[in-house]
Amino acid sequence: MTIHAQASKLDMDKFAKVHRLITAGATEGERTAARARAEAIAQRAGMTLNQALSKMDSAPKPQPAAAASSDWRDIFRGMDDWMEEKHPGYQASQAEKNTAREERRADRRRALLERFGNVSAVFALTEIERALFVAAAPFAKRKINMDWCGTQKFAFTCNLGGAGELDFLSKADPAAVAAIREGWPMPQTLPGLLAEALMWDKLHDDRSAFVEGEYRHHLEVFARMELLERDLHNRPAESWDDVESRFAWEKHKFERQWIDPTEEKEDGLVMTLRRDFEMLRRRYEAPAQNGQDEACAKSTSTNRRTNADKQHDVISLLNEAPHLSDREIGRPAGVSPQTVSTWRKKLQAQCPS
Repeated sequence: MTIHAQASKLDMDKFAKVHRLITAGATEGERTAARARAEAIAQRAGMTLNQALSKMDSAPKPQPAAAASSDWRDIFRGMDDWMEEKHPGYQASQAEKNTAREERRADRRRALLERFGNVSAVFALTEIERALFVAAAPFAKRKINMDWCGTQKFAFTCNLGGAGELDFLSKADPAAVAAIREGWPMPQTLPGLLAEALMWDKLHDDRSAFVEGEYRHHLEVFARMELLERDLHNRPAESWDDVESRFAWEKHKFERQWIDPTEEKEDGLVMTLRRDFEMLRRRYEAPAQNGQDEACAKSTSTNRRTNADKQHDVISLLNEAPHLSDREIGRPAGVSPQTVSTWRKKLQAQCPS
C-alpha cells in the first residue's frame, strides 16, 4: 500500500485543528494530549505523524470564492470593512474581543486540565450521562463514530424514540420520554430543576473549550434538558425560592444568547419584575422576623431608607440568593455593585465553608 493511498483516509480538517493545539495549547498537558490525538489520527490512516504533517503541508489551500458566487456566505464578505467605515475602530474592537474570548477559553482549559488531568477525562461520561444512556438504550438508534477526543470509537445516539435533538417531547415515543425522566431521578423542586439545567450548560461550556467549532451534547442530554425546561416553565411554585429560581432561569436563558458572558445583559421587563418580587418578599418576611405586623411594615416602608436599611437588604439578599450578581443585588437594595461585593467578601470570610 502506498503512502498516497493511506493518506487518502486522513481526516485533514480534524488533523489540522488538533495539530494547532500542539503549539497553541494553554498548558504542557494540553499540548501533550494534542500530540497524542494527532498521532492517533495519523495512525488510523496508516501514517506516522511526520507523514501526516507532510500531507497537510502539501494539501492545496482553499481558494476564495469568486465575487459572483451565489454561496450564501458571500453576503457576509466585506462586512467587517463596511462596519469599520461606519464605525471607525470596529475591527480593532472586535480583535480585542476575540483575543479576550480565546484567553478565557485557554484559562478554562487550563483549569479543567488541572482538575481532570487530561482531555479524555473532561469528555468522559458523567454518572448522570451513563444512567441516561442505559435508560435510553431500548429506544435509541446509535451510530459508531470517533469520540470527541478522536482517540476511540463511541456509539452516538442519532435517534431516540423516533425523535431528534430539537423535537424530543413533541415526537418521541412516550415510553422513551418516561425512560429519560426516570433514568435519573428528576429534581422535585424548582431550585433543583434550575441547578441541573445550569449543570448541563456548564458541562457544555467546559467541553466546548476544547472543541474547534461547536460541541453538541449527546441526544440523551438534549432530551433531559427539554424535560427540565418544560418543568421549569410549568411546575407550580410553592415557595419564594421557587419563584426566585424561575426568575433566575429566565435571566439565564436571556444571557445564553450572547457570545461574551462578561457582558451583563438582561431583559428589562424580567429585571423589573425580579426587583419588584424581591422587594415584596422582603416586606412580607420582615414582620415575621422583626415582630412587626403587616400594617406597621407598610407604614414604615415609605420612610427614607438609611444606610443600615440598605445594609440589611444587601445581607438578606446575599443570604437568600447568593447566585445573583453584585449588580442584581445592588439595584433593589439601592447600593453600588462594589458595595455588594464588599459585603459578599465579608460574609464569605465569616463562613468560609
